[in-house]
Amino acid sequence: MARRDQTIKIYRRIAKKRYLKGKHVYEHLRIYVPIPSKFHNIIKPFLNQRLKIEMVKQGDCIVITLRQKVSLQ
Repeated sequence: MARRDQTIKIYRRIAKKRYLKGKHVYEHLRIYVPIPSKFHNIIKPFLNQRLKIEMVKQGDCIVITLRQKVSLQ
C-alpha cells in the first residue's frame, strides 16, 4: 500500500450574530483548520483545555504550534 500525505483545506466563513432584538447583524471573519481523523488520538488529551498558539511562516509552509497554557493557581 502506498503512503499518502494528508491534505486539508483551510476554510473561511463569515459568522453572523444578531443584536438589538434582531434588527442588526454583526459579521466577522472566522478561519477554520480541520484536523484529519488520523490525528484525533494525538489531539484528544488536549480537548477542553486552553492552549497557546504560535504560528510561523517558513518559506511556503505554515508551522502551527499549540502548547498547554500554564495556570498560576
